Amino acid sequence: MKKTNMRRFGALVAAGALVLAACGGDDEAAEEVTEETEAPAEEASDCAVTSLNIGTILPVTGSLAFLGPPEVAASGFAVEDINAAGGVLGQPVVINQGDSGDATTDTANTEVDRLLAAGAQVIIGAASSGVSLTVIDKITSAGVVQFSPANTSPTLTTYDDKGLYFRTAPSDLLQGRVLANLVIEEGSTTAAVLYRNDSYGVGLAEAFKADFEAAGGTVPEFIEYAEGTETFDAEVDKVVAANPDAVLIVGFAETGPILNAMQERGVGPTAKKVYGTDGNISGLEKLVSDPAILAGMKGTVPSVDLGTIKDFVARLDAAGVDGVYDYGAETYDAIVISALAAEIAGCADGISIGAQINGVTKDGEKCTDYASCLSLVQAGTDIDYDGLGGPYEFVDAGEPAAASFRIITYGAAGADTSLDKYVFAS
Repeated sequence: MKKTNMRRFGALVAAGALVLAACGGDDEAAEEVTEETEAPAEEASDCAVTSLNIGTILPVTGSLAFLGPPEVAASGFAVEDINAAGGVLGQPVVINQGDSGDATTDTANTEVDRLLAAGAQVIIGAASSGVSLTVIDKITSAGVVQFSPANTSPTLTTYDDKGLYFRTAPSDLLQGRVLANLVIEEGSTTAAVLYRNDSYGVGLAEAFKADFEAAGGTVPEFIEYAEGTETFDAEVDKVVAANPDAVLIVGFAETGPILNAMQERGVGPTAKKVYGTDGNISGLEKLVSDPAILAGMKGTVPSVDLGTIKDFVARLDAAGVDGVYDYGAETYDAIVISALAAEIAGCADGISIGAQINGVTKDGEKCTDYASCLSLVQAGTDIDYDGLGGPYEFVDAGEPAAASFRIITYGAAGADTSLDKYVFAS
């Protein structure tokens, strides 16, 4: 699928050069056109890269495409806001949007090649942990930062990433704990787990199982299925035989057919306590045969209280995200953190940016938007960026030490935001 997105950025630099940045699709690279002017000689610098070029590999297609709209929109908002505040190192940021597809396709690999050829120093994405693991070596070996707003697999915490992989989403070790506590608190002592056999599904399912059993629960069926599975009769039959109090589904878009099969066999949300995760809990009403069967189903997703970022949510609504806000704030913050890291480093190459990212999120004077943080940085002040997604406090692995989680509850017509609850995990 070809995605084309044209943006125009204007900024006064030196003697008033006008820079136009074009965000292309598969075969379009960002272009810069600068009016020739006489500019004062600049002091010599060891930095050869002073213009920040950001690429994205976000889910325009594939089994996480429902997460694409808020992430793609938020990436555009971040660049707009950064450039409105003066850009990075006095120059406008360029963004090239790209698709990630699924781990079973070559989409992300092809897009990464295109973005690297276009000069990206930071690549935002992928949303899927499995997809990120297919391109992380290529990106980081090129000396480029990979910064995901939505990867949650624990595998990535210890991956040999050359210090160039980061994420604003928390590890599923935290989400597993939140889910286990939720299921226990709602009175279930047995829970069957259905999970996709990839780095995301395995990591979150195992985290839930460990915490659920540690809290006194029992997992009578721990059922994996291969990515690309289309019918789930055998898996659902195991759930029926186990007759658990609750069922947890750790999946993506295939959760729709799973729920349909569960409902047909009397173990769906109308008969059992059924739970989802960040990979499937939003937009489920579009994936099942009858949205009414979802009433009462719950799930978790890393998120600050949406009521505290109403202006940002309104921007997403205006962009047509259709009520799905997951990982929009985290995408926005990943780009802002990268831009601030480049400003602090005084250089926009990936190695310099990567060396500063963790420090942007902790220990200094708190600031909550790019413009105010930029003023502090330019004044020589150490900063602690607390963004739309909340305080991050990155640990050495380049990920949040703690996170807020939204507990989503479904009504008869879809997710009912009036029933949202939030918990904090560390």
